[in-house]
Amino acid sequence: MSTEDKPYILVVDDEPAIRELIQDILQDEGYQVTTAEDGTAARQCLTDRLPQLVLLDIWMPDVDGISLLREFKQQEPHLTVVMMSGHGTIETAVEATRLGASDFIEKPLSTAKLLRGVETALANQLKQASNKQHQAQEPVGKSPETVLLRKQAQRVAKHPMPILLIGEGGTGKRCFAHYLHSLGAYTEGKFIELSAESFPVDSLKLSTLAQNNCLYLNDVSRLDAKAQTLLLHLLDNDKLNQCQLIFASPHNLEENVTNGLFSEALLYKINSISLQLPRLADHIEDIPELIHHFVDQYTSENQLPYRHFTVAAQNRLRNYPWPGNIIELQNIIQRLLVLGDNDDIDEADVEQALTPSKEEQKASNTINYELPLREAREQFERIYLLYKLQQTAGNVGKAAKLAGMERTHLYRKLRSLDIDTKQT
Repeated sequence: MSTEDKPYILVVDDEPAIRELIQDILQDEGYQVTTAEDGTAARQCLTDRLPQLVLLDIWMPDVDGISLLREFKQQEPHLTVVMMSGHGTIETAVEATRLGASDFIEKPLSTAKLLRGVETALANQLKQASNKQHQAQEPVGKSPETVLLRKQAQRVAKHPMPILLIGEGGTGKRCFAHYLHSLGAYTEGKFIELSAESFPVDSLKLSTLAQNNCLYLNDVSRLDAKAQTLLLHLLDNDKLNQCQLIFASPHNLEENVTNGLFSEALLYKINSISLQLPRLADHIEDIPELIHHFVDQYTSENQLPYRHFTVAAQNRLRNYPWPGNIIELQNIIQRLLVLGDNDDIDEADVEQALTPSKEEQKASNTINYELPLREAREQFERIYLLYKLQQTAGNVGKAAKLAGMERTHLYRKLRSLDIDTKQT
């Protein structure tokens, strides 16, 4: 992706050192950045070119950030704004959220905190902007497992109790949560996704976010003890009644409880309605229908030429183990559509897409078993992550989903292993 294709961000802060620091960090990540020192300059920047994201300080000499936020949102209702403050209060954060701010970042800013906030805001913007029919797509297929899942969703979606989704990485928990939201009692509200990193450990902020919305918590097992205690307190005191609550986990949580990593009381609160999302290998009869669905989706969204999967190609895909589940199938289909030259995609094309290259095969046999455990683990992680990046043509977001990792965690891991995604 060229620099011109990267999101354009406006940074509004009255402190020159902070403006320059944020600009340097974001430009190092490839973003286009413009800065403004006060409200007057910010208004002019907004007039000159509409940014995809505004990082807005609360305290400035000519106008406060809350007033400017209100003004910007009236002018551009869909503008994504993240507030920044070193002297923020809960009331200020709540007011900013009520006025449409997508997040609130506290100073002092660290590189990780800033990038996590920017990436989360832009990711949420893309989710909201993407076609809702894809977000709320009901599970595709006619297998008994898929039919049962659809029936279960229709039965429980409007139920006031929390819903727990259990399924391996890549089984489509996020997509299924969108489907539950579309069927639920709060379908007119927002779909708000939280992770362990973005979970607000403040009862007022969390309950305000949830009010009349759908709150989806990805991988609830990774919440720390403080967040678990807060969540349990709010559930026990009926502070999260006016919302739809959906939790997700890649595995059953009983083992986490046994190991002292997850609150038993909280588990009882969130697993009254528990739905298991099957592995793709357990409903391979749905693969032909999934192929048609993804081909139609990608060709219409990306103006790609339509390519037909032969029966032999579909059969080869049916007989692959799919460790990455539906996400892996989705990525393979996208790659075949983009790279294919012919109208038909045949078995040989599929085989080539599924087979690791000679370099990957060679790398898979180069772990030095004489190394200490820590170094051997790093060597394996490097080989594994390089393979995932090659599977997804260097797309870090998709590789993170395939590996079952948070995107920010994957970025940090890639940096620590000195992996350059541009070279994959």
